[in-house]
Amino acid sequence: MTSTSFVLEGRIDAPVLVVANSLGANHLMWEPQMAMWKKHFLVLRYNYRGHGDTPANGDVASTQDLAQDAIALIDHLGISSFSWLGLSLGGMLGLYMAAHYPNRVNSLVSACFRPHQTDETRAQWATRIQTVREKGLGSIVDGTVDRWLTEGFRKSHPQVDQALREMVGANHADGYMACGKAVMDYDSRPYIHQVVCPVLLISGAHDMGAPTAEVANLNQVLVNSRHEVLPAAHIANQECPEKFQELSTEFVLQHGK
Repeated sequence: MTSTSFVLEGRIDAPVLVVANSLGANHLMWEPQMAMWKKHFLVLRYNYRGHGDTPANGDVASTQDLAQDAIALIDHLGISSFSWLGLSLGGMLGLYMAAHYPNRVNSLVSACFRPHQTDETRAQWATRIQTVREKGLGSIVDGTVDRWLTEGFRKSHPQVDQALREMVGANHADGYMACGKAVMDYDSRPYIHQVVCPVLLISGAHDMGAPTAEVANLNQVLVNSRHEVLPAAHIANQECPEKFQELSTEFVLQHGK
């Protein structure tokens, strides 16, 4: 059994696409792409610990813990192999999944993430987690979403901006801190050479939390990857929905099974 909340929809005769959210978001962040993806794939969307309707299960988690949550759900649904598409924390998990389950991950799209943390970013995450612990999740909502979208996009799309703020604020503080701990400690370098499936890396040109240069460096390390840059900040699938949809759909159709 699994306590992870999920939505499974699309074509039952099509390749499976597992999509994984940013920390602080839930499965609804993928709505701009779902109409297209459901035409081509059987799409599994799910929520991390303390996100959406998934119980928090404490306030500490590791990348391995979150990957095991995902695999438990995938096994529960009887899915043997799949393509993985993730953004931010979802992109980090994607590298872990591809490295540790190479016979199950057919292709990988990882967007808007850091391949590893630095001392500076670890300190930033420690501060953010402590702020949530002391003041509650509401204390970081505005700062989070201000980084997620460029200022111009926020002003021209106020409904998207507001929906994301409500999404972040609706999570359980323990779940946010647990997944934040996994992000804070993330380092793909010990296993990155184990990733052999085709990989599409997507970054946002204006993403301050996941600099394009770091993703470009990762592209040089992976054995079978390409890198695309979109004119977006962190949540690129919301800011550039059509281009994100086009790139991801074509890639998974080409490389998924």
